[in-house]
Amino acid sequence: MRIVGKILKSFFDDDCFMLSANIAFCALLALVPLTMIMVSIAGYFLGSSGEVFQQIVNGIIGVLPIGKEEFIANMRQLMEQRSSLGIVGVVFLVFIATILVGSIERAFDIIFRSVKRRNFFHSRLIGIALIFWITLLFFIPTMIRVLEGLLYRYGFDFPLDEIFTADVFMFFVTFLSFVIGSVVIPNQKVYARYAAIGGVVFALGVFLARIIFRWYIDIAITRYNVIYGSFTAAILFIVWTYYLANVLLLSAEVVAQIQSWRRGNAENTNPGAPIDE
Repeated sequence: MRIVGKILKSFFDDDCFMLSANIAFCALLALVPLTMIMVSIAGYFLGSSGEVFQQIVNGIIGVLPIGKEEFIANMRQLMEQRSSLGIVGVVFLVFIATILVGSIERAFDIIFRSVKRRNFFHSRLIGIALIFWITLLFFIPTMIRVLEGLLYRYGFDFPLDEIFTADVFMFFVTFLSFVIGSVVIPNQKVYARYAAIGGVVFALGVFLARIIFRWYIDIAITRYNVIYGSFTAAILFIVWTYYLANVLLLSAEVVAQIQSWRRGNAENTNPGAPIDE
């Protein structure tokens, strides 16, 4: 229980509510450019942007409790017009998309007590690399279907597609995205095995949040309509994004505190020994 208290204390001491607001704002700016870039990257490798678009959009709307139909419709319209962007437009989209990674990096540097921050260009390059690698995770359903077909050809009827359902895929993607992000983003050494614990916390937090938030919307939607009118969906989406950002930073605090606790134990038992020994 002591470590739980330390996690919560650190969460408040690091002003994570304010950091989450910054991440939520950047996420709203970056959502559409990020989706367009991910679809373009995946379409380049897979050759068919139609199926790729559906896979990536399905993965993104998996964490959206509201506004799924509007998001899909807007994205289809934007993807049809992407050829008119030009080089300047593409560079601008990449820049906006990496703003989200930059805001997460700032928060993670505070949580993990980074001594020095990266320069602007280094930070943006890491953001571009992260977008690329996380996009590759959306290839998983395609690879599973290919593997299932190969197994069937050799006489093995193994229903991989039925086992790897949409919920399982969403859990897997959120888990791996957090692990990759928490290891790569902060300018501080973070061990993958501790990041994996935070990844489980984050994936479970997102899963539970979807259930709770849908229940809350059913109860509070009338109240929001009275106050915000036609802006209700946008306000609820902002609240949802802010909540996800808080879950992200709380999961990062879990990793930071476990790693700090492990470092303290290592130094007490064997002064000067590295954490991983």
